[in-house]
Formats: sequence, structure tokens, C-alpha cells
Amino acid sequence: MARCTVLGFATACLSSALVPTTAAAEQLCGTVAEFNTAMAQAGTASTDVTLTFDVVGVNPNDFFGTKGSLAQLRNTSCGTGQDAGIKVYGPDDPPNDAHPAGTLKMEYGNSCCGGTCGEHWAEPNASAVVFVDGTETCNVTMWIKPAEAGYTLLCNVGQFDGLGDNPEGNAVDQIALLEFLLPDGGTTWAIPNATASNDQVCWESVPSDMMRITVPVLEDVATGPSWADAVFPDVTDLAVEADGTLAYLKFEVPSIDGKATSVRLFMHTSTAPSSDGDGGEVHTVVDNGWSEATMTFATRPAIDAPSMGRIGPGAADVLLSIELEATVGTAGTHSLAVVSPPTDGNGTHFWSKEGSAAGAAFLQIDYVVVDGDGDGSPDGPDCDDADPEVGPEADEQCNGLDDDCDDEIDEGCDSVDDSTGGGDGTLGGDGGDEAGSGTASSDPQLPSDSLRGADTGCSCASTRRTLPAWLVLAPAFALWRRRRR
Repeated sequence: MARCTVLGFATACLSSALVPTTAAAEQLCGTVAEFNTAMAQAGTASTDVTLTFDVVGVNPNDFFGTKGSLAQLRNTSCGTGQDAGIKVYGPDDPPNDAHPAGTLKMEYGNSCCGGTCGEHWAEPNASAVVFVDGTETCNVTMWIKPAEAGYTLLCNVGQFDGLGDNPEGNAVDQIALLEFLLPDGGTTWAIPNATASNDQVCWESVPSDMMRITVPVLEDVATGPSWADAVFPDVTDLAVEADGTLAYLKFEVPSIDGKATSVRLFMHTSTAPSSDGDGGEVHTVVDNGWSEATMTFATRPAIDAPSMGRIGPGAADVLLSIELEATVGTAGTHSLAVVSPPTDGNGTHFWSKEGSAAGAAFLQIDYVVVDGDGDGSPDGPDCDDADPEVGPEADEQCNGLDDDCDDEIDEGCDSVDDSTGGGDGTLGGDGGDEAGSGTASSDPQLPSDSLRGADTGCSCASTRRTLPAWLVLAPAFALWRRRRR
């Protein structure tokens, strides 16, 4: 199975073969739909975006008392609103002297700016009158760049320009033409009789040295209270409803030769009008024993709290994504549940893998390959990339460390009796050891020739009779060496 998106001159495919690809900075061009898909798949936003399109039929009389949105460039990662829009004002009663009918205002803001956020606009505000009765034809260019935002309209009635600074660093991951998308779902300011054509977006991708794999969904199924003792009847639909209907996903994540930096879940809404909804909260599920062929609402596994975040809201036939906790990117089986809280007013329907192979859920895992200690095993599989004697290929030593990165310490190291010692300062014996002669010492049986032990591995038997001064400091020394991530 592969998911492919045409990006103007190139085709990008997300393959279930789990072949890693390198994410690199480059200039890309495509349609608005291709840009929106590319940004959703990348889970990022671009700070350098230029949009062009032709428009005809913008009649201010179609939106009396309000306005229409010619174009909108938004960043969906800001849940409370980060966007730039070119608005066309309609007539009003009494007339709006500041913004007469047919004039433009390019307005932009960023409520997630990290500081004092405000509202900004391109000058002039408002523009001269551009649209009168819908007969005007214009080529529109609109851009967001790190230092500025602006537009140029080349129309059969003249040229109109606007320019402003971009002090809050707006970025773009979604574009809408002839309507304005709201942060909590839905739209406003539609221009009903206008037509946009020849749209093109050119953007600079975010530079990265990361590698990336995609992991296709292994099993997926919906279930709800109406199917307490039966499997959900529509295998093509992953329904998420406020009545308790929820969707389950299962993924088999392979071992990654690196350290995961980002894990994103992608789901595609179906083409049905009922797919336009609030989305759902994503939770982990510890029990991976469920099967899509047999699970019912009564046998569904418990979900974990709290939520990792919301995937959505969404419209029909759109790709949605959410950043997950890094633990979902570790090797092994992972189950997720998508739940619509009772407070949601509108359910959402996603494609299952049976409903659409191209629209099935998948994980996208970004990772970096860094071998800090030069031992041939990169950070991630190497649980201590600052110590060349620690790594998945190392032999486990009897030293209080997890030398081979299997989450076990000193496995195979047996406690050894030492009844030969005696006297003050000895291990065992009748002298200073409260356990008495012939009993195993409660002290760790450290190897005699080094902190890590002999080269033969965990041959931990020791015949040491005395406790040298360096050995007294060994536990503190071992902790100092424990330079874990």
C-alpha cells in the first residue's frame, strides 16, 4: 500500500514498506489541495508561502452587511487562531465609510505567538474599490514570508497592492479560497458566485536532518453501545460519536536504527457529508489483545487517560493529523482509541483500511541517527550514547548497569557465597559480617580486575577476602558513570 501526492513536478509516496526517507529543505510548488495534503503529511508549517490564482465573479452585493474571504492562509497547529486573510467588504446600511463596498483588507494575526499577540494588516487599509458587480477578473498573488505579508491583484480594472510586516512570524499549513475556515471547525465569509482557477502555491519546506518512516494501520474497527454484543456492521467506517461510539487502531512499529523525535497519527475523513465533525480525543490502549474481527462494545479494551490531544475538527474528505507521545514510536505493538467526548456536538467518520486503502490511518515517525560514542550503535537503540561500552551488542557485565540496553540489569549474575573471609574488613566470615560465616554477603559481587568485570562476561564469582578502599567508592563511581538519557 502506498499513499502518493503529486507536488507539481514530483510525486511523494508514503509506503508501507517502511523505507526511511530523509526530510530536507527545498522549494516546492503545487495546487492548493496538494499544498494542504503535503503540509498535513509532514505535520509542519512553512514560513515562506506564495499563493497565486485567478478569480472572477466577486460581487459585493452577494454579501450585503458582511464580507467575503478572497483567500486565507492559516496555521492549524494554533488552536485559537493563526491566519492571514484578504477580505472583500460588502455594502452596508448605513454605509461603512472606513471600508466601502468592494474594497480589500488583508488582516492577519497569531494568537499563539508566545508573547503579546495582536492584529495586523497590510497597507493601504482599506484598498481602493476593486470589485463592483462581479464582472472584474483578477490574478491574485498573496504571500507570507518571515519578515512580511502582502498581496498584489492584477485586474482588468487596475493593479492593487498591499504590504505589511510579519512581527509574530505567521506560518502556513492550510489554504482556503473564497471562504474562511474557523479554528473550531466550520466556515464563514463565503463568496457564493465567484470562481477560483489556476491556483498554485510555492513554498519552502522546513529544513531537517531527520529520517522518516510510515507505519500502516494493522487493525482498525469502530464499536458503540448500539452494538454491545456484535461487531460494528460497517467495516469501511471508523465512526466517532458523542453517544460512546469510538474507533480503535492497532500498529506494529518496527525497530528503528535511531532516536525518534516525532510521532504523528494521520487519519482521513470519509467523503460522506456526516464526516464533517469535531474529530476526537486520542488515547493509548494498553491491551493489544483485541481483534477487529471479534471485538464488540462489551469486550472492548479499556482506554488510558489522559488524552494525547484531539485529531480534528475536520470536514469531509480531508487528511488530519496529531502529534503523539514519543512512546508510541518505540518498537512493538501499539493500540490507540479515538473518542468523541459527550460535550462534542458533531461526530466524525474516518476511513478504515477496508473503506479506503489510500485513506487508511498511519503513523509517521521522524528520527535522527546519531552515534555520539562511536561504538557503531546510534542513540535510541544505544541506551547510553555517551559510553562506548554500552549498547545493544555489548555483553552484560556485573556492574549495576544495563550494558546491553535490554532494560535489565546484571541478568545472569548469581549471588555467590564467600565463607573464606574473616576478621575485620572482610567479606563473610565470623569477624565483621553480621550474616555470619558461610552466608552470602549483601554487598554486590563486583569483579576483581575492573569495574565492568573480566572480558569473559558475567563470571561474577569472586574470591576477594578484603574490601579495598577503591571498592568502597565503587557504588558512587558507578552512579557517576551512569550517564543515561
